[in-house]
Amino acid sequence: MEHLQQQYQRSHEKLSFIGPDGNLVINKAKVLVIGAGGLGCPCLLYLAGSGVGTIGIADNDVVSVSNLHRQLLYQMQHIHKPKVLVAAEQLGAHNPHINVQTHQLYVDAQNLPALIFPYDIVVDATDNFATRYAINDACVLANKPLVYGAIHQTEGHLTVFNYQGSATLRCLFPQNNETATAVPSCADIGAYNIITGIIGNMMANEVIKILVGHSSVLQNTLLNLDCLTYQIRKIQFLRNAASAQLSLQAVSNAVAVPTITPTEVVLQKPLLTLIDIRSHEERSQMHIGGIHVPMLQLLSNPTAYIQPNQTVVLYCASGQRSHIAAMQLQGFAEAVYSLSGGAAAFLALTSKN
Repeated sequence: MEHLQQQYQRSHEKLSFIGPDGNLVINKAKVLVIGAGGLGCPCLLYLAGSGVGTIGIADNDVVSVSNLHRQLLYQMQHIHKPKVLVAAEQLGAHNPHINVQTHQLYVDAQNLPALIFPYDIVVDATDNFATRYAINDACVLANKPLVYGAIHQTEGHLTVFNYQGSATLRCLFPQNNETATAVPSCADIGAYNIITGIIGNMMANEVIKILVGHSSVLQNTLLNLDCLTYQIRKIQFLRNAASAQLSLQAVSNAVAVPTITPTEVVLQKPLLTLIDIRSHEERSQMHIGGIHVPMLQLLSNPTAYIQPNQTVVLYCASGQRSHIAAMQLQGFAEAVYSLSGGAAAFLALTSKN
């Protein structure tokens, strides 16, 4: 099987920007594609063909006749079947050397932080702005690169958000009351199947470029393509730091995070797993006990520090970072709390006693 996999990938190994090392990175990568429709289908197929080791597919729709002209992973016999299950079967038949994870659900602001957590890169192949904002905000929270594609009849749009500190969706399209209805759906205005295939493939291309560290990733650049005239425009846009704060606030408002007061920690401390997620420098200056695992280290490998039967309390200086971390760690333990007010509030309480 390993020999067959090497044969499958031999063509890419001859490319200077990939080579054997790049192939290994691609094989180990985990990419989540949200939306298994006109953009998602070609993107998924070419990610599988490129040998991306783990591909996640998130969609809650079933195959319909109107999908077939542009969603080429599906055929007539698949009508009324869940897209994620059919797509997974088709990708597995195309490349048996990859792992395909299915997420048959409607993605929203509540479930996205946990959904995207295990993946390295997220691909937004959806078709409505409400979902796109929720995906963007979850990627800002988790610091995941987001490959974005969209079509409008014969035109396609492509960019990469949140890559190496680049701009996000909210920088390019600030959210307002008109945004949700600004772009009509494909069902209302039609979709040219050629442009969905082109943009879907280009989205897969951006994923590969990110994985191998190519210098031409489309961060801070929106590419517009008219596939009838072949006119291509590249529009530069800037990062707005306030947009990231809006994203974090949106996730915070959408995802309920259990909190625990310093008084409750004092009373229950022997029953709790206390984790200090601050930096090494902060820890050396003062702490309130527990183990020390800096936030990024904890989020990158939570199962190394958290057991399913534990009651975990995360703390930082003021409670802001622990709130964000607790959002992403819900479900990894019996309960994951953020310490209200952080170490400062705990010390203020205990110093009085």
